[in-house]
Amino acid sequence: MDTPISDCALLEARLRRQLPNHDSVRLDGTPNFPLAFQTPLPEGFAGEHGDIGIQFEEFTVSGVETFALDRNRTVMKDNSVTLGLRWDQLEVTGRYRLTAKATPRITLDTGGGMMDLEDEDHEVREAGAPGDAPIDSAERNAMLDRARDQRTRLMDTPNGQQLMSRYNEHNEAYNDVFIKRQSARTAWTANGATKEMALHTHTSLDPNAVNTTVVNPPAEQARFGRNQVTYNSNAWNQQLQIAVNTASLGFNIFKKGEKPDPNNKYVKASLAALTFGKGVQGTGNTRDNINAMTGNQVYGAVNDGKKPPDATVDELVNMIDQSSKPGGAAAAVALSRNWRVLDEEDRRLVRRQLFLVAREQAEEETIPVETLWSGDCKAAFGGAVASVEFALEDGVLRFTRASAMLPAFELDIDDSQWQGEVADLARKRIAEIAFLRSLICERIQSGLADRLGEAVRKAQENE
Repeated sequence: MDTPISDCALLEARLRRQLPNHDSVRLDGTPNFPLAFQTPLPEGFAGEHGDIGIQFEEFTVSGVETFALDRNRTVMKDNSVTLGLRWDQLEVTGRYRLTAKATPRITLDTGGGMMDLEDEDHEVREAGAPGDAPIDSAERNAMLDRARDQRTRLMDTPNGQQLMSRYNEHNEAYNDVFIKRQSARTAWTANGATKEMALHTHTSLDPNAVNTTVVNPPAEQARFGRNQVTYNSNAWNQQLQIAVNTASLGFNIFKKGEKPDPNNKYVKASLAALTFGKGVQGTGNTRDNINAMTGNQVYGAVNDGKKPPDATVDELVNMIDQSSKPGGAAAAVALSRNWRVLDEEDRRLVRRQLFLVAREQAEEETIPVETLWSGDCKAAFGGAVASVEFALEDGVLRFTRASAMLPAFELDIDDSQWQGEVADLARKRIAEIAFLRSLICERIQSGLADRLGEAVRKAQENE
């Protein structure tokens, strides 16, 4: 049975001697945590738009030496002792930097219909393919409404529910890709093909046409964009470029021998794109083979189709190897394992995306991270507790570990000089992001535990 310790004065005194009043706990700073992307920057900075973030440094915790012994949490077992501590008041002070890194302006509606935002401005464009013409707001809204209707209809079947569940799981990762990768945005527009395909799909899913108008017409019936590509060709290429660009955010695709983490959100989203491609192939459709299907036939294929095997990280790496390594060995491996074998057009596409990703990464490294504003931050709170654990070894109590737990608290950030739209957005994001508060709390807890452990070890060395 655990028995409360009635007198831990010796352990308490040794610990207290190693925590002098002037010795505040110094904590590691935080990474530059992203707050928002593509934000209008104040005048005078490197670009008109940028990604903003916040970084904390020079954190210290004062009042650690004022701990009291918490006898309700101080217990002794047969071979161990846990010393419970509590604080009526701790104070945290530090510095912050609100940062900005200039980025190109994004005109793609990544949070909506994936169309060009400039369409809404009705900008004058050169005459060309229908995909060059702007879509007015009424038509845009009608397209979004129909897309929502199709999503509702898909949810009526188990396979459709699974499909939409997978999309919902990864849509944030895909949104990040289109925000962070110019190569993905450029590939998506496909010289107007994707916009024209969206207009055609909208028409083919009209309730009066869903049984008669094919979604993916054969080449002799319709081609799309300035390059006059087929529906299947562009869809096939989009699936491939999304898999590559999404993977590039999840691991270093250029580092020899580096294997993707299957739990990384971008790797998982990339694998989902590859898996979706397998499902499409199950309908008899590839880039070059067009099995024309009406809207209702597509629904039937979703409803009755067999779930394709999930793509794996080995399959993803193999796809990249097929495009970047000579000799055909990677293609032979893919063939032997029933993975996707890239033809020369596929390999050119993947190589092109890899080149663009590498160029973007090199350019990003040259863009400086500027400080928008900097200042002090602080918090004061009571109710923090800690446990310092000892184990009995050869008749002597030896320190084993320390842990700390903090109550909920607010970090007061001096934002008195912040001004403008970027300031309002930064305040809003800081208030919303729970992870940021958790990160700071974790830093304080681990720093406090490390300081207690250091003090105990010094006390034991000086016995």
